[in-house]
Amino acid sequence: MKKLSLLKAIVDLLWIFSTPIILMLLGLSFAIFFVDPSEFNIKINTINFNEKDLLSKVLFAISSLNYLLIIAALYFFRKVLHYFTRIKIFEETVLKLFQKIGNLLMLSGFISLSISIIGEIYFKQKITLAFGLNQHLVIICLGLFFLVLSEIFKIAISTKQENDLTI
Repeated sequence: MKKLSLLKAIVDLLWIFSTPIILMLLGLSFAIFFVDPSEFNIKINTINFNEKDLLSKVLFAISSLNYLLIIAALYFFRKVLHYFTRIKIFEETVLKLFQKIGNLLMLSGFISLSISIIGEIYFKQKITLAFGLNQHLVIICLGLFFLVLSEIFKIAISTKQENDLTI
């Protein structure tokens, strides 16, 4: 149980630090279309942001919304950990939360991968193929892991219900 409380404390700390960033990102995403952001040095996935180009403004707004998807997944993970600390592991809501987390992380991974590819092609005018582990694939794999975990919990919930019915 110590490991679970440590994990919950770390996730809660991440949540506390990320909530003010949500408001800043939303404000900056909308302001970028109306205010001249030339005094800011903004980067999108290690690519410098061009304040005069509409595509770079759109990519920045999409990147900000993508960050919000990850924050939403973190929020749902907090809820799962709350159920775990109350020893309500095999609940239907835990199963649904795992599915939500998996879908959000998969969507976020594909969006960030798309932004990275579009940014490389548009801003650097080059196409590179690199083999290895990158953050986009890790997020996609983490999303798939949560979807598999939801399927495992679905099997465990049905087995628990069968066991509860037997004498």
